[in-house]
Amino acid sequence: MDTKVQTFIDQLSARHRVIVLGGLAVIAHGYSRHTQDVDIWLEPMSSVEDWVKRLNEVCSEFPGSSLHGLPNWVSVSGAELQTTVSETGLVRVSGLGCALDIFRRPNQLAETQFDQVIQYASKNRDGTFLPDAIDLIQTKSMTGRDKGLQDILYLESVVRSEYKIRLPQASLEEAESMLGRYSEWQVLEAALKNPLNGLRALARRHLEEFAREGDPFSKAILEGRELP
Repeated sequence: MDTKVQTFIDQLSARHRVIVLGGLAVIAHGYSRHTQDVDIWLEPMSSVEDWVKRLNEVCSEFPGSSLHGLPNWVSVSGAELQTTVSETGLVRVSGLGCALDIFRRPNQLAETQFDQVIQYASKNRDGTFLPDAIDLIQTKSMTGRDKGLQDILYLESVVRSEYKIRLPQASLEEAESMLGRYSEWQVLEAALKNPLNGLRALARRHLEEFAREGDPFSKAILEGRELP
C-alpha cells in the first residue's frame, strides 16, 4: 500500500472506526492476489453531513488530495458531495498515490450494519478492523466481476474450514448463531457429527430446506446415500 494512503487511513482510524474492505481484506484472510486500489468503510456517523465533515477534516491535512464521486469519478465538494454520498454510498480520495475508495454504505450492506460487522471483525495493528469472511463475502456478492467471484470462492473455503472444526463440538446456541450466518451442505454434514440431538436436528432442518430447493447433496445426506 502506498505510504501516503496508509498515513491517510491512520489519521482516519485514530479518530473514527474504519473497516478494511476489498482486495486488501481478502489478502489479509490469506488469499494470494494483487490489488491496485484500497477500499475502506468509515463508520457512518449520525448523518451524511457529519460523515462528509469528518472526512473533509482529514482531507484538509493532505495537500493535493481531492474527492471524487460516481458516475465517472468527477470532482465533488459541498452539497454535491453530500448528494453523491447519499446516492452512491461512497467517495474516492485521489492524490494519495493510489485510489482510496471510502464507503459509507458498502455493496450489499446498510449503514446500520456497521456495528454488527465490527462485532465479528478482528482488529489490525494499524487500528483498522478486518471483517470476518462471511461479512466480506456479502460485500463481494452481486458485483458481476470475475475477480469478485474468485474472492467469494476463497472466502467460502475459509468459512467452511472453520465451521467443519467448530460445529462438531459446538453448543446448540453457538451452532444456531453460526448457521444463521452461513449454511450449506458441507458444514451441515459436519454438524451432524455433533453429539447433541438438538443440534443434529437443527442441521437436518437446514438440509431439508436445501433439499426442497433442489440441492442434490443435501438430499443425498438425508437419505444416507453416497454423495453424487
